[in-house]
Amino acid sequence: MAAQMADSSQPSSAPEMPENPALEAELPDPEARPEVFSSTLHECACVIILAFGPIMNSANQGSLQLALPHVSKSFNIDGGQLSWTVTSYSLVTGATMLVMGRLSDILGRKRMLVAAFSWYTIFSLILGFMKSAIPFDILRGLQALGGATAPSAAAGTLGSIYPAGRRKNKVMATFAAGAPLGFILGIVMSGICTQFISWKANMFFLAIVYGLLSVALYFLLPSDEACAIFANKTIAVRGGTLLVVNRDWSTSWKLLKELDFVGVFLSMSGLVLFIFAVADSSNAPKGWSTPYIIALLAVGIALIGIFVLWEFYHPRPLMPLFIWKYPGFAICMATIVCGWMDFQGVLIYFASLTFQHINGYSPILTTAAMLPQSISGLFVNIVAAFILHRISGRILMVVAMASFLIAALLWALNPLDLTYWAMTFPALIIVVIGADLAYNVGNQFSLSTVPPHLKSTAAGLFNVMIQLAATIGVAASTAIVTSEIGPDIENQDRKILHRGYRAAYWFAVGVAGLGLFFSFFMKVGTQGGENSKPETVMLESREKTEDAERQPDAEQPASGDTVQEDKA
Repeated sequence: MAAQMADSSQPSSAPEMPENPALEAELPDPEARPEVFSSTLHECACVIILAFGPIMNSANQGSLQLALPHVSKSFNIDGGQLSWTVTSYSLVTGATMLVMGRLSDILGRKRMLVAAFSWYTIFSLILGFMKSAIPFDILRGLQALGGATAPSAAAGTLGSIYPAGRRKNKVMATFAAGAPLGFILGIVMSGICTQFISWKANMFFLAIVYGLLSVALYFLLPSDEACAIFANKTIAVRGGTLLVVNRDWSTSWKLLKELDFVGVFLSMSGLVLFIFAVADSSNAPKGWSTPYIIALLAVGIALIGIFVLWEFYHPRPLMPLFIWKYPGFAICMATIVCGWMDFQGVLIYFASLTFQHINGYSPILTTAAMLPQSISGLFVNIVAAFILHRISGRILMVVAMASFLIAALLWALNPLDLTYWAMTFPALIIVVIGADLAYNVGNQFSLSTVPPHLKSTAAGLFNVMIQLAATIGVAASTAIVTSEIGPDIENQDRKILHRGYRAAYWFAVGVAGLGLFFSFFMKVGTQGGENSKPETVMLESREKTEDAERQPDAEQPASGDTVQEDKA
């Protein structure tokens, strides 16, 4: 039986469950409501609240994206300085998501979620009173700590409670719908507030929403101890042995003291320096050739390299390297990075600027112009919930990357005065087919690569890649526009702006094409279908995960955990 479970990397016609009746009793029905929820209404409420984890970042982005011209006038900034109002948030989320995901696994996901929502509320309120750009950017970075924590902790919660199956697909598609829904919320809120009140009213609105959600989350979401099926009471079958892991505050404290603090320092400092150098290159006196840009970039890359080497030898790493050896994971992440550089790094960022600076749209009209994009995203997530268990993830990713490429081409080829409905409207509709299919496949695939007690760590790694891609995309495309038309972007003639923005869109075509090329080599099957591996036997054999032998988290419970063994 041990050999049968170890050889779980080969798909079968139907999931094989453990033969031992004691083990079978521990395995929940994947299509039943998890027992941690008292009713279906309770389950729906919790899933919706958790979906506000990804909503946090997309609503923040949407609200500020639409208000960028007004931020520029309010703070008297433009070009690279203006991009920092967006990039400061992405910099911190990208640099800290991996750490926050690990802390969520250690300290408890509900605790970290309540803390993240409350933290975000406080700093959203403070941001509404800022009167200059530098304090605003700094506080945006602090606000981003909430955005770095919430998506990973929320995804880890759902990924650990629900076993692979159609019910989980629907839940995770609902969770993924948070991104387009958040963007709708953000642009509608921003359009109304900016047009009739002030762009700063966006911050107060976010503070109200997440203040209320913090209270709802505290009272409605089951406690970390109650989420025992796949979370704190972890079921992992390896070689016929059932490990049931229970974690309380004393155990969490012990694990926190054993956290890879060197890895935390190396990863955060390396990512901060790297992202800062890339993001500030367009604002530097000599661009990429500016000495401090070169120095920061080199040091950042060196620290990231040292971090990877350190994680290879550390007994309890911040980022277990066996995740990267899971078949298809690395190529999946490379594909996702290309897609998000195209999507958030270029098309989303420059769309609102195009509408307002070139087409002369008001904030309300820009809201109306971008609204079909988010509505299309909701529809795509509904479809994804019913096809993830039927269609291979590789096929879905090919479709996603092709959608990114087509949307970028439509923007790049769009003439100056062509009607909105001819090329802009279909570009907005098509791009979210790529974004939401890629997010669903990539997120679920990431969660399937690790045992239950590392779900938030895997979700954090996935979101780090997305944030890094978006940040690099914004920085690179802004640098391209600046090199094409000069640094004074905001005061250029609309024809000159059109030429500069078109250069950025052609950059998006290039990265989307690279992502499409990568997608043909992916090894991602269906999610939750008959040919999918069951969660309990998802870990690779010892021969295929040599790194896992070095990882205590992947092979045995952490010190301080309460363990019960049931030999098969």
